[in-house]
Amino acid sequence: MLKKRYRALPRGVFNKSFASRFFLLKIRDNGLLYSRFGFVISKKIDKRAVVRNRLRRILSSCLEEIFDRIKQGYDMVFVIKKDMVGKNRKEILNSVSSLLAKEDFLK
Repeated sequence: MLKKRYRALPRGVFNKSFASRFFLLKIRDNGLLYSRFGFVISKKIDKRAVVRNRLRRILSSCLEEIFDRIKQGYDMVFVIKKDMVGKNRKEILNSVSSLLAKEDFLK
């Protein structure tokens, strides 16, 4: 799980957004020396909290794995899509890292 300092609340105005097959990524500058991450998983994705929390934990662990390569100073909120349910960690990690690399948020 991400440390509390690296968690962002999905409030406020995000000026950039990018779409992936599994999620929508919203980004804004935070003026800090580190990046923060937040997750939005609606009950429309799955009514069971177990499934929603599992998706959150998988995405969080993927971000921890590539954390040192992510550019600092941004708030990033991942809005999960229904296609992410049932996918394994490797597919999700590839999707996250490829989108961040494509949009130039990886070092």
